[in-house]
Order: sequence, then C-alpha cells, then structure tokens
Amino acid sequence: MESMAKTSTIRRLARLAPVLLAASALLAACASPHNPGKSSGATTTTSTLTTLVPTTTAPTVATTGPLQVTATVAVPVPANVQITAAEAPDGAVFVSQEGHDPATATVVWVVDPTGPAAIAEHVNGGVSALAADATNLYVVADDSVIGYTRSTGNQMGQWKLPPIDTANTSNADLVSMVAASGEVLVMITQGNLQDVYRILPTSTAAAKEIAQGTSAALGPDGSVYYERSDNHLMKLSPAGVTTVGPLLANTPNGSGGGIAGVDAVAGGLVWVSEPAGQGLDAQLSPYNAGTLQAMGSYSGSVSEQIVDTSAGALVLVGPDGPGGCPQGPTAASISCVFRISQTAELSFPTPVGTADQLLGPLPAVVTASTTTADLELDRLT
Repeated sequence: MESMAKTSTIRRLARLAPVLLAASALLAACASPHNPGKSSGATTTTSTLTTLVPTTTAPTVATTGPLQVTATVAVPVPANVQITAAEAPDGAVFVSQEGHDPATATVVWVVDPTGPAAIAEHVNGGVSALAADATNLYVVADDSVIGYTRSTGNQMGQWKLPPIDTANTSNADLVSMVAASGEVLVMITQGNLQDVYRILPTSTAAAKEIAQGTSAALGPDGSVYYERSDNHLMKLSPAGVTTVGPLLANTPNGSGGGIAGVDAVAGGLVWVSEPAGQGLDAQLSPYNAGTLQAMGSYSGSVSEQIVDTSAGALVLVGPDGPGGCPQGPTAASISCVFRISQTAELSFPTPVGTADQLLGPLPAVVTASTTTADLELDRLT
C-alpha cells in the first residue's frame, strides 16, 4: 500500500453524489421473494424484483459531433434529494436516494437502455454509493458493501468497510465505487485523505486498503490514480503495477487555490484540477493515463464534471460554467453536456436541464423533470 501523510485539504470529486455513511451495522437487503432480507432490529421490506439485466439492445452512440437527448425515462425519486447513481457496462443505470439512516429502507431503481424504471433492490439502511458490472450490482449501505446477482436479485456477498468519520464534512463526497477488471474499488474520504479499498467479488476476504492519497480518482478499467504525500501523481494498475508520475502543484496562494488535485479519468487522460481560489476558475491539466506524461495546462472550471463514455470524454457543466451553455426548448436548461478535447476545449453543447450526474459508458444524465417533482434519466446518442 502506498501511504500518504495527512496534510492536504479534502478534494471533491465532481462526478459523484454527496454521501454520508452511518457507522452502524449493516441491515441486509430485501432482495427477492427467494432471498428475503434479514433484519437486525429494523423492519424488512420485501418485494418482487424486475430482472436487473437488460434484454434490449443498447443504442448506437455518436463518437464525433453533437449529441442529442434521444430518450427520457421517469425515475420515481424526488428531485430535491441527494442521490447516488451508477451505470453498468451494458447501459443499465442504477439510481437511489442517498441516505444514512440505518432504520430506513432505500429503493434502488434500475433503468435498462430502452426500458422504464423498475425496482432493482430494497436495501435496509442508507445507500451511499452504487456500482455494477456485467454480473453484479454493488451497494454501499451503512458500513458495508453488499453484492447482488443481477440476473436473480439475490444477495451474493457482503464485505465490511472501516468506520467513516463524518464530522465536519457537510455535503462532502465521502464514498465512491467502481466495479471493473473483476474487482470492486471503494474510495472513502477520511479527513484530509482518500483511502482506496479493493474487494474481490469471488472471495469472502475483507476489503483491503491498497492506496491512500490527498486526492484520488478511480479509472474505468479499475486503475487508481492518486496524489502521494510528496505531491507526485501515482497510478496503481489492476495488476498491482505502480507508476510514478510528475509533481503536482502544491503552492497555496492564500485565496483557496494553488493546490492541484486528481479529479477524473476520461478519454485516456487523468484530469487534474488546480482551483484559482475565490471563484469557479481553475487550471485543468490532463496527463496520459498510461504513462502519466503531462499533456499541458488549460483554462477550466471547478464546476466541470468529466466522465469517460462510449462517445468519448464528456463534461457536464453547471450554471455559470464555461462553454456558453444555451437554453433548452423550455428555457429551463442551466446545465449542458459538452465534448471535451485533450486541450480542455469544450464543443457541441447539449442542454440537459437541472442536471445532477453524468454517467457512462452509454452517455446518460440524471436530471430534474420539468413536468413532475421527480428525477428523470436522459439518454444521449
């Protein structure tokens, strides 16, 4: 494990929903009539589940030029709550309300590439993060990761996580998760550090800490990119190979800026952001995801949410962000999805309303409905 000194400020990962974990025992999910949830003092809710594996063919996604919203699916989650969402390799999107009350059942919804929203799981306890691979759905609930077989909805595993310190965090992004290369990576913010744990779905062994940094991001292939205590950019591959990259900026300017942080991995690049301080301006510095070679430094914004998709690297830009997001047909759009080049140039804006999260690999946006009080999922092609 690479160990970091606890010296830097918490880095927010813009592509993730804000989460808080309750440090209490996990209450197992109500997976299906064949696998009723096991209660530890809380009421268990059991329901018949829709199969979690799509039976339809995913649409073709343009890799150049403009994207457009080609499907909108209602998701019965209130638009005024914090959420967490994840997308499986086949395009199935999982969405749930974020919560940290161990006594409250949480519904995880699934939307396949062309279908309506359906209940995937009932989870007893607060849900903090989601991830999915071709076979399983993974849920961070309270202080554990629970795995479910997507074809049946039955629980297939459970792994304990370390206690999460939520003191003085207030809406910080505390937990994120990626399922790739036959393993599950869970990243947890602990004070000024981000700890990364590895879980093997085929094993009952406890989650193992494999990296720790002052900022970090999980790659779509299961690689971990992080900033070491000496400010070097680091890569840990799924095979355990470590690559040492260049130094990142660490010169506080007195205005809240001057400290670089690893933010995202998309389009074969590691995106490092250096806020200017006292505003949304930032320098975006891409690095080659394989070699960690620096690719330059360009103007950007701390509001940009960069995601790797089958359409290429895309970015969700919120209000007052760069790129000149136009208004949508109903004049309700305050967010846009852009293509982002290797030089951080934004192009081909697609208005997506009041958006919360951009997902991949099949481009999709979780956004507030303009006709109801709930969320909706917009598919982009």
